[in-house]
Amino acid sequence: MKKRLKWIVPLCLLAVLVLILGECLIGLVWNLGMTASRIWLIVVIVATCTVSVWLGIRNEKE
Repeated sequence: MKKRLKWIVPLCLLAVLVLILGECLIGLVWNLGMTASRIWLIVVIVATCTVSVWLGIRNEKE
């Protein structure tokens, strides 16, 4: 369990950082609307889940 937490927590923190950075770029720099923000949120969640499952499968094989 500890081994899983060692990569889940940093992965979640990285996902939050990427999400916030992307939201700042979308809202402040590129001046895109809410649709782009929602798409960005979905992309970050799907990417985080995909990496988490992939790492989980890889760690179970070891």
